[in-house]
Amino acid sequence: MADKNDLSFTGLTDEQAQELHSVYLSGMWLFVTACIIAHIATYIYRPWFAF
Repeated sequence: MADKNDLSFTGLTDEQAQELHSVYLSGMWLFVTACIIAHIATYIYRPWFAF
């Protein structure tokens, strides 16, 4: 178990915080990619401005 001196204010060790951060970033990029695809599909279906 981690010593109290090794924990941040969140209660995670540095390794745990880095792992959580990498999982968070993976989820964020998945969400951003889905949003971009949804916007492109919507624009193809019904453009919201004309050139």
